[in-house]
Order: sequence, then structure tokens, then C-alpha cells
Amino acid sequence: MPKLTETTNDQLHKRGPGRPRKNGEMNISPPHESLPGAAYIHPQAFQVDAVPINYQLNPAPIPQRPLKVALIGTAPSSRMLAPYSDPSWTIWACSPGNMGALPRYEAWFEIHGSLLWPENKHYGEPYIKFLSELKCPVYMQDKRYCQNATPLPKDELVKEFGPYYFTSSFSWMLAMAMKMGASEIALFGIDMASRDEYILQRPGAYHFFNEARKRGIKISAPYESDILQPPGLYGYSEVTPFGRKLITRTQELKGRLQEMRQQRDSLIQNITYLEGALEDIDYVSAIWGGVQNNSGLDIEGKPEGGLNG
Repeated sequence: MPKLTETTNDQLHKRGPGRPRKNGEMNISPPHESLPGAAYIHPQAFQVDAVPINYQLNPAPIPQRPLKVALIGTAPSSRMLAPYSDPSWTIWACSPGNMGALPRYEAWFEIHGSLLWPENKHYGEPYIKFLSELKCPVYMQDKRYCQNATPLPKDELVKEFGPYYFTSSFSWMLAMAMKMGASEIALFGIDMASRDEYILQRPGAYHFFNEARKRGIKISAPYESDILQPPGLYGYSEVTPFGRKLITRTQELKGRLQEMRQQRDSLIQNITYLEGALEDIDYVSAIWGGVQNNSGLDIEGKPEGGLNG
């Protein structure tokens, strides 16, 4: 029974017009013969002009992926929110507080040269041992603590960014990331919320945030961090409703504290007076407690005045 639709294999196994087909042999017409029912086309009809091929001795390099750097601090609010599982991010860490705490990192920064000062040796010695065993680049001032350290290019960074804003480890890390061509920098575990950090270190970070913006580099941080909160605008922020409320609330709390301190000081004076009186009573009771029982008697228990008294 014939097939309704023949396959290519069925058609190739049909008997051709030239000769009988042997067992297992396909009938293919010689190249100089016309196919049955088809016009003959001369091979020169398929000739085309040769097009020279331009072989480049120095082909263009394959573009590399953009450098995205995540800087990791020790603030617990956002340290573990970094993109550790995203291979498109390069992780840079710092601080002895991150020893053994991070899933991965591609570089470590330790800018301090005081790790073995007497007051720091309790954490400096194990920290140096940790740094010496790292397989990733370790950026330090020099090799005095770790032979595997890579000296930070301090002079190059200061020349490019100026000497006024390197106020923290993260300032050096931000500058280094920009120097290496980062297209995006994210900050995790970095708050700089304590008073000493805010006063001395935070303005340096602000400078590099602005420098990154001018260079077209994206700076980001999770909502759990407050590092990207700008300071108030001098002369302007205080006259906004929020600024005025902060000032009023501050004055209110200071007034209440002052009143309570005055009450405390008055109470302290009264407490001191009463404690002195109580101490005096304790002395009288301990030393002169029996005086009322021996009134008028001498040391031998006889009436004062002697035998003739």
C-alpha cells in the first residue's frame, strides 16, 4: 500500500532514470546529466566575483564585564546583605571584625600600621596570622607585617584625589575602586554613625561619593545602612519643619534634664547630710551607748567623789 506522504529516504531509494538501483544503493544522477523534467543550468552560472577577506592581525579584544565592587564593613545591620552569591560582583573586605565572618572576598584591605603596638597586640597578632594565610590580594602600607601583602599605591591615589579626604579605610577603598575603573560601588556594613566616625571620617566618604558621581560611577547602599544620608544644608535645613522640630525637641529634652539634675544635686546634698548624721549616731551609739547607765559613777562603779563622797 503506498504511503500518503513519502519521506526523503523513500524518494532517494526510488529507481532513477539512468540505471537500475543495486541493493542498498541510492540513485543519484551524475553532475553532467540533467535531472528528469528540469532544465540544465551551466555551472558558470553560479560563479561570482571573488571578494577579498580582510584578516586582521590585531583583532579587537573581547570587551570585559564592568567592574562592580562591593565594600564590606562590620556594621551588623547590612554586612550580610552584600551580593556574595552574585559572581558579577567583586567583594572587598577590611577590618579584623570580619575575620571568618564573610562567605567570600576577592581582596582585603588593612591600612593600619599599628597592629603590633602594645595596646593592639591582643587582636593584632591573630589578625596578622589571618592576613598572612589569605590567597587573595591583601592591600597594606607595606610588607612589614605580611610578606604576601601588596603595598597600597598611596602616592598615586593622593596625587589623583588630593590629600584632604583620606579619613578612613573606606576612603582608600573607594579611591582604589575608582582608580581601577569600577562602574558601580556598593557599600555594606558601613554606617559611620558613631560620633568620632561622623565628625572625622564621614566627610571623607561624602567627598568620594561626590567624586564617583562626577565620574559616572553608581554608588549604592541598602536601606538598612544610613551611610548615604547627606548632612543638613547649613542655614537651610534648620528652618524646615523637620529641622525646626528637631531643634524644639532638643531644647525640650535639655530643659527636662536640667530640672532633673538640679533635683538630683539637691537630693545628693540632702543624702550626704543625712549619711553624715547617721555616721555620727553610729559613733555615739558604739562608744557612748552606756553613758546613761553609769551617770554619777567613777571607773570602779562607785559614786564620784571618792570614799568620803
